[in-house]
Amino acid sequence: MDLKIPNLPKVAIGWRKALIAVGVAAFVVAVAFIGWTLFTAYTEERQVAAFGSHVAASEADLSRVSGMVSSHLGSRPDRPSVAGADASMREFAAIAEHGRAVAAYHRGIIGADAVPEAYAGAQSAYIRALDHLNRAFSLWSSAAAAYDANAYTAAKENLARADQEWREYVTAIGDYDRELRAAEEGGEAPPA
Repeated sequence: MDLKIPNLPKVAIGWRKALIAVGVAAFVVAVAFIGWTLFTAYTEERQVAAFGSHVAASEADLSRVSGMVSSHLGSRPDRPSVAGADASMREFAAIAEHGRAVAAYHRGIIGADAVPEAYAGAQSAYIRALDHLNRAFSLWSSAAAAYDANAYTAAKENLARADQEWREYVTAIGDYDRELRAAEEGGEAPPA
């Protein structure tokens, strides 16, 4: 059995047509590359804007909580009665629970943000700050509950641990600021 392969017609393309085909292919590749680059830049700008907006909302809400704490601490008399001290601690516990809820809410939103790789360090530092703040609020609330239960040693211990979490929060906010500056300037974050 002898198989014959049919003859294919010869394609005659001149150098001019070949050059035009190569030019058109290069143009299509260039347009696709430029289009993809513009789309990526636009997407990253939107992600950074959303992240910045969420952080600003978090800072505004946490500022209100801070105002509530300052107002509460400033309104306490120097020597309150036992009933006054108990009421003050219950109010402090309510503020701490509110602060914990606010920190947890914003942590969920900011943690879900998709950010460009350059901003991942800033996002991570801000989430870490919110985690420390959440723990501080929880410990303040626990301290108030321990005070209410006349467990003054436990209340003191919880307040000390809350203060440590607060210091960690301040450190993480400093890390966030450094990482954000580095991302905006296009470099690496300086050491802490």
